[in-house]
Amino acid sequence: MGKTLRTKTLYQDKDWLVQKYVKEKLSTVEIAKIYRETENKWCDPNTISRWLKKHNIAMRSLAEAQQNRHSTVATPATRKKQ
Repeated sequence: MGKTLRTKTLYQDKDWLVQKYVKEKLSTVEIAKIYRETENKWCDPNTISRWLKKHNIAMRSLAEAQQNRHSTVATPATRKKQ
């Protein structure tokens, strides 16, 4: 008794969050989008943040987040045609 029938969602999985947030350096917005596309269910970036905190995964500072956002190099496939 006392057990819940709920199944763990993907964003609640610590290993998945570590892979996406730490190793792939994705933002909480990007992770929420991946979850929505994969599971076809709504997920807010704040929910991702809460689960990162619950799993004691260190959040990036604003400076680190901005650095990650601007460090991607445009490839020929991602550049706009002029």
